[in-house]
Amino acid sequence: MQMHHLRLQAANLLTGLRLALTPAFIALAWPAERAAWDAALLFVVIAATDVWDGRLARRYGTVSRIGRTCDNVADISFILGALSMYALQSLVPWWVPAAVGGSFAFYVVDSWSLSASAPTLIGSRVGHLAGICNYALVGALAFNNTARIHLLSAAFLEKLFWLVPLYSAAAVLSRLAGRRPAASIGAA
Repeated sequence: MQMHHLRLQAANLLTGLRLALTPAFIALAWPAERAAWDAALLFVVIAATDVWDGRLARRYGTVSRIGRTCDNVADISFILGALSMYALQSLVPWWVPAAVGGSFAFYVVDSWSLSASAPTLIGSRVGHLAGICNYALVGALAFNNTARIHLLSAAFLEKLFWLVPLYSAAAVLSRLAGRRPAASIGAA
């Protein structure tokens, strides 16, 4: 019986783990005299929890509004926390976490405005891809700068940074484009 309960809670446990590991990643990735491989490896664990929590929720039929909300909170906490920490180290321009935060804020407000009864976060394909890009950017910084592999040049990273407001804006625009004019709502 306990194993069955654990399976039913597996997705939520992974989401909670991601949230709990976020401060540890930030602490390990903060400037140090040594190459912080432990932070880069912790990024892999955090990213894996993001991949697997949704898969497990769908597999065990435990997808829920609260689970989706917690997943989004864990994601944005990690992404904004990591990007803000890198901005404080002057490795990322301030507008990178600002673009991510602005896009996420629009996502929340837009989702809630479309939810008829209880506030629900309504996903989008472009927003999902933007989230993947955000994780990829943090991973690139974790391995390139924090673990000090330095395979990516500063010029290449600068180009990646300029993509963030572009795909963040694309996520917002795709949500706006998906709306029907007010006169057509309810008509079919």
